[in-house]
Amino acid sequence: MSFPCQIPKALEPGDGVLLAAPARFVTSEQVAAAEAHVRLAGYTPLVYDGLLEREGQFGGSDAHRSGYLNAGIADQNVRAIWAMRGGYGCGRLLPLLDAKAFVADPTWLVGFSDVTALHGWAQVHGIASLHAPVASTYGQSSAQTQAGMWQALMQAEDGLAEMGAAVVGGNLSVMYSLLGTPFFPPVEGAWLLLEDLDEYLYHVDRMLLAFRLAGVFDRVRGVLVGGFTDLHDNTIADGQAVDNPFGQDVRQMLAEHVPANTPVVQGISVGHLAENESVILGVASAKSVHWTRGF
Repeated sequence: MSFPCQIPKALEPGDGVLLAAPARFVTSEQVAAAEAHVRLAGYTPLVYDGLLEREGQFGGSDAHRSGYLNAGIADQNVRAIWAMRGGYGCGRLLPLLDAKAFVADPTWLVGFSDVTALHGWAQVHGIASLHAPVASTYGQSSAQTQAGMWQALMQAEDGLAEMGAAVVGGNLSVMYSLLGTPFFPPVEGAWLLLEDLDEYLYHVDRMLLAFRLAGVFDRVRGVLVGGFTDLHDNTIADGQAVDNPFGQDVRQMLAEHVPANTPVVQGISVGHLAENESVILGVASAKSVHWTRGF
């Protein structure tokens, strides 16, 4: 496929927003809070039977979670599917999702972190999606960041494609897990957005090395670096028996692995941060152009 992706229909007041648990399980309290967020924004929260299912750390079995998403994709009353939590589990659903129905009537997929897998799936099928807070982290954001999420979902379906290179990506660990699969998003000529949480420095280097060896950094327009938070090192301070520090921070790793002629934009306010700004993936938005202006 080629960019830009098709943008789902803009949300209108009163439209249905389905709350989903494609990864970790959720609680009734979390659901109630998310419903309140959706109502306050002027939309209609929708919940199907089974949202509170639990199997281990997941929100039900793979079949249950994928069936829940597929029902939302097929439901004409659902214009956006908002993931309640990240964690781990979305990637397990990718072969089970109804791509034909999704492409026929695209629905906004909203979330970040583990939801990166769903974003990759959407972009592979030529559909834009929204990298934004999940419902359980939304309340931690400022009113401005919250408003920005809903504003992005109200974007017109035209007028964005000509503003610059598209943005793809999200969580580095999840993107790494998609390498070599049919669900790794197209990156040719796009800005690659990367963020991560709670990883060892050498793990981050291993993933960036894999991207370099796979030629990913040779194909992108540039790299947008979001938050890399709560990282660990092989040190006594991080619970190791001896000090054996890796010796590089993320900035230095990127300088080593990304070609010198490929722009790297640091400090993007996206990821596991207090202010996780929303960005539409698969197209160039005004925000992405602002971040990358000058390149």
